[in-house]
Amino acid sequence: MRDYYAAIHPHSGVDGGYVNFMAGDDADRVMENYQGNYERLARVKAAWDPENVFRMNQNVRPATK
Repeated sequence: MRDYYAAIHPHSGVDGGYVNFMAGDDADRVMENYQGNYERLARVKAAWDPENVFRMNQNVRPATK
């Protein structure tokens, strides 16, 4: 465990986090966790899932035009 922590710790000091480790009440942190990729993901979501059918877990909402 100590080796794992030592290996992963240098990468955990940035803003955001790992989306799969978020709790259900962390929905307000989705944009923070995706950082600069959120807007691109929202555009992809608008193209492929504009009705937001796949909205479970930590949702990326489709971009509005």
